[in-house]
Amino acid sequence: MGSIPTEPTANISNLDVYLYLMVNRRTVRSFNRQNFERSVALRKQGLSYSEILKIVPIAKSTLQNWLTLSGLTLTKEHLEIQLKKRIENKRVATESAKITRDIRINREINSFVKSCRGFLSEPLFVAGIVAYEAEGAKTGSKFSNSDYRLIKVFINFLNKYVSPVQELALGYRVYIHETRATDLGRIKKYWAEKLFVSESEIKQSWKKNIVKKRRMNPDYFGQLEITIRSKLIGRKLLRLSDIIMESYCGVV
Repeated sequence: MGSIPTEPTANISNLDVYLYLMVNRRTVRSFNRQNFERSVALRKQGLSYSEILKIVPIAKSTLQNWLTLSGLTLTKEHLEIQLKKRIENKRVATESAKITRDIRINREINSFVKSCRGFLSEPLFVAGIVAYEAEGAKTGSKFSNSDYRLIKVFINFLNKYVSPVQELALGYRVYIHETRATDLGRIKKYWAEKLFVSESEIKQSWKKNIVKKRRMNPDYFGQLEITIRSKLIGRKLLRLSDIIMESYCGVV
């Protein structure tokens, strides 16, 4: 443990002399010697000022004086120790927050699944879940297909069993090859009329895979993707899909 010097060492500044006298004559009396030695020991272990003050009942100014006299202010070694501790504390806090978030999400998913068990015998419900299993995103909440009928079935499913589509704030994006660029206006108009939305709501992206010639099928209007703002909805639907798929996977 740290000890109190009996007299100032040579070649020290006026401030050092002042602190030396202050520690010896005012703050480290017999009843405070234990706190002094404990503070020094804790500082040598790498504890910060705030951490020491939680353990040792003294004023911050007193601690500053003691540690300055003992040569235990923020040296490079102490800074490195504190940095490591801060990184570790941040890691622990991050892991704790992640666990708490996962628990909350699982509770929300389980609650949604429980509320939907009464719909498992309804054709539209089963069709919507299975459609998402086949054409939905496994991360996030997206559904895409080139058949407008399947898109409409999925939207009707969302509207009836998940939430009104107005509240879901659905996003629409059509994927088409650049060879159909001249048809973009007609393609947007087609999807807008089929889904009862405005053309301005439909964004477009060009498919990156290369095609050697222009696709001539006039009935092909690209692939439409629906994006649901809540990423958690996709996980809810996939959890329900597991239940439905298991129920139909028995031996025929």
